[in-house]
Amino acid sequence: MKKIFYFPSLLALFVSTFALAQEQLDEDFLKSLPEEIRNDFIREMGENNEVKDEIYNAPRTSIDTLESNLQKIQLQLNQIERSIEIEQDSGELKRFGPDFFNSTQSTFMPVNEPNFASDYVVDRGDTLKIQMVGQRNEVISSIIQKDGTINIPEVAAINVAGLTLKDAGDVIQASLAESFIGIKSFTTLTHMRNINVLVIGNTVSPGVYTFNGGSNVLSVLNASGGVNEQGSFRSVQIKRNNKIIDDIDLYDVLINGNLKFTHGLRSGDAVIVQSKGPEVSISGGVNNPGIYELKKSGDSADTMIKFAGGLIPGNIEKVLVERKNSGKKDVIEINISELSKFNLTNGDDVKVPSYSSASNPIHTVEITGEVVLPGKYTIADGETLTSVVKRAGGYTNNAYAYGGVLTRQTAKKIEKIINERIYQDMIKFIATSANAKEIVSGGGNTLPLILSEFKNFQPVGRVTAEFDLTKLKNNQSLDTRLQNDDVIHIPAFSQEIYVLGEVITPGARLYDPASKAKDYINKSGGLGIYGDKNRIVIIAPNGDSYLWEDTLFSFQQSKFDIIPGTVIYIPREIGKLDGLNYASAVAPIFSSLALSLASLNSINN
Repeated sequence: MKKIFYFPSLLALFVSTFALAQEQLDEDFLKSLPEEIRNDFIREMGENNEVKDEIYNAPRTSIDTLESNLQKIQLQLNQIERSIEIEQDSGELKRFGPDFFNSTQSTFMPVNEPNFASDYVVDRGDTLKIQMVGQRNEVISSIIQKDGTINIPEVAAINVAGLTLKDAGDVIQASLAESFIGIKSFTTLTHMRNINVLVIGNTVSPGVYTFNGGSNVLSVLNASGGVNEQGSFRSVQIKRNNKIIDDIDLYDVLINGNLKFTHGLRSGDAVIVQSKGPEVSISGGVNNPGIYELKKSGDSADTMIKFAGGLIPGNIEKVLVERKNSGKKDVIEINISELSKFNLTNGDDVKVPSYSSASNPIHTVEITGEVVLPGKYTIADGETLTSVVKRAGGYTNNAYAYGGVLTRQTAKKIEKIINERIYQDMIKFIATSANAKEIVSGGGNTLPLILSEFKNFQPVGRVTAEFDLTKLKNNQSLDTRLQNDDVIHIPAFSQEIYVLGEVITPGARLYDPASKAKDYINKSGGLGIYGDKNRIVIIAPNGDSYLWEDTLFSFQQSKFDIIPGTVIYIPREIGKLDGLNYASAVAPIFSSLALSLASLNSINN
């Protein structure tokens, strides 16, 4: 039985509340909305109409629902962040070496691609082609026999096994010259021998493998899957006739690229990967941080740091070595000049200080308008507005410093976040309210307008700042510190006052020192039928905004003095209705401020 049946009355109340809200948001209202806003309402109502299989102890308010959704989203984000961190990098140092062996031989069939290099060592089973020119003009193909010789008619057996291809050709030429006067010979390799090699020890796939005669230890290990977790990269032995003939340090191959091996492989050889030796970790200011293996005889810190790609260029004077000693760690400081004299031991953690020689990022600001040298300027950390204005040659004679505009990217981001939050809260409030019909009808045709304003609002990012250089000189605490990508605009002096919004004839009015806000509104034909006289917003040229009420005492408020460049904005009034505090008070104020800021920004640009 589902838990939801324990509280049928509460469930009925919950479902009916949202059904009522959806019913009261009638079709006419939804059609009056722009398509994007209409979709937001439909989505919000659809989400809130979903009845989930859980216990409801009490009706949930829209605020509770919002907080719950935010918590769920935050949990999902945390999970995604953790999964990304795990996928990207565990942060642990990796052992050096295994990544080089990333392919395995799928079968035991021979890989027989001839190696025509002159230093190839020929041996029994190889096929040589000898072209003779002179007293004898013919081509002979001869296989090197078990005794290491080749046979050419009318010539004694020639021993070539163990020689390079070049030396074998020289020996063959000398032998032919003894039998034929003036003869020349050219020797090439036409078919490599196959060899069977036993690969054992700490390799991924030990066994007997078939290779061509030009194969070396590296190709043998690659075919067997490489060195396993317990295997050594510092000791790979070649055994022939029960004797160790070579002990190879793969670091010399994988790091230094030395592919010249003392002994070539022969059939019957055994390649033995020894168990790994002591290891140390190297991190910090090296090119290839990781876990590296020491030779059993030991290695110096200098040698191991070179294996790790060497030090990153920079002013590094000392290296730290953390060494385990009787259950605790000792930290040893080593001067760079002493690294070659300090031998590392198993478990040492070598920490090289990181040093970056890169310069600090370049920060710029742009200054436009009425300055002598407008343009982009690089700024130092903490540089102020006064400094940049002076570098731009100061203000022109026509500059209106009081109307200066400073816009900032961080402020723009905050505006956008707040606006989106208010818009979503309004949609949720209306879509989930039991008084949805009254809210919709109470605003007349104003509500769709307000919602559209918030939906399409473009953040300005204006920061109020002091631009009067005399004031800034006398009080340096008013001097704004600039940030990267700040834009400063100094407008030209203008005698206009801008009256916008719900007036009969909105637009610019000539500045009159004796006029107040009410006078400019009257010059604009007075308030329109929907104008809200109690919510008039005054925006000073410097960006400061004030709420002005058309009351008997408004003339006493000196801070509302109207100066050139001021914007007077009259918002549209929403009818007063009980329970409509959010829509009738908060929304018009934020809406008017949004329009005012947008208007002011367009005027100054």
